Amino acid sequence: MAKKSNKSSSLVYSTETGRLCPDCEYPVDECICDDTQKIPDGDGIVRLMLDTKGRKGAGVTLVKGVPVPLDELKTLCKDLKKKCGVGGAIKDHIIEIQGDKRTIIKAELEKRGMKVKLAGG
Repeated sequence: MAKKSNKSSSLVYSTETGRLCPDCEYPVDECICDDTQKIPDGDGIVRLMLDTKGRKGAGVTLVKGVPVPLDELKTLCKDLKKKCGVGGAIKDHIIEIQGDKRTIIKAELEKRGMKVKLAGG
């Protein structure tokens, strides 16, 4: 006779990982349930820097420390890419815009009411 499964039950503890989140069933330390609403810790200052390391000499403008959740960061990245006329991406809550577009991005972020500093060389 087949065992009747209960859809409302879930694993709460695993001997491999310890306690599990009831929603995503990941270990509590690695819970991904609310990553889209988390705002990274920082001092409230957005820092712009030009980075060429690991990119074969091609410059990329990095926008770090933007105090908004991930879903708003995606729309901000889209707006910045459109304003600069280039491509870009988001990695680890850091916006990467292709090329040296620090002056354009600084003006746009200050217009949105953010405190911006040019960092790095």
